[in-house]
Amino acid sequence: MTIHIIITILLLLAFLIGSIWYTKKKHQINLAVLGLGAVAFFVSSQILEKLVHILVLHPQKDGSIALLRDHPLVYIIYGLAMAAFFEETARLIFFKWLEKKRSLEKADALAYGLGHGGLELIFLGLTSLINLYIVLSAVQTQNPQVMQLLSENMLKTIQSLSVWQIYLLGFERILALGFQLLLTVWVYQAVRQKKWIYLLAAYGLHAFFDLAPSLAQVGWLTNPVLVEVVLALELVLVAYGTKAIFCKKS
Repeated sequence: MTIHIIITILLLLAFLIGSIWYTKKKHQINLAVLGLGAVAFFVSSQILEKLVHILVLHPQKDGSIALLRDHPLVYIIYGLAMAAFFEETARLIFFKWLEKKRSLEKADALAYGLGHGGLELIFLGLTSLINLYIVLSAVQTQNPQVMQLLSENMLKTIQSLSVWQIYLLGFERILALGFQLLLTVWVYQAVRQKKWIYLLAAYGLHAFFDLAPSLAQVGWLTNPVLVEVVLALELVLVAYGTKAIFCKKS
């Protein structure tokens, strides 16, 4: 099982590095913009949003959240709104700032999207896989220090984990990177064309993308393959719509 985790990690790294290399070569993206996109993701999602979650949700030491348990629908709405607000507002602030420095270019949307989505892939994909590798290795060797830290439900989940679920996690991260690129295009066009309906659309699309995983998180959507199928269809649909709307509006 652990070998499949390693393979998935290597595939994700190769995909991310290959994507950056390709866009740098074909579209001459600015690596500074890419780096700032990563910083914007980290500040908005990993610092500010998580701080709000701590203040509002009051998560317990075991990770349980009362709102999720008692009012799952409210929890879903809250989670969708917070993720969309912080990440899309970060995009807005960045492009407004960059516009004051110089003229915006199409490559800026690609660069920011890769930076934002790339760091998300690292934080939510690679970090999760590395943690899973450590825990799974400890369970296989019956490490007492780790075993006593695992809840019964978590232990059952790890022991019942299938190989295909590991690769499915990697597939989801690739889809998420695609989503981040598309969302960046919408906010970029909102700032560049001064059409703020595109910004509102970005907020709505972000929540739309996160809906299926949120339903799975509260246990209302229990088939992980179905979640990924829904996400893949959403990605294709929004990619088509984005191209139809913006392909002639550079």
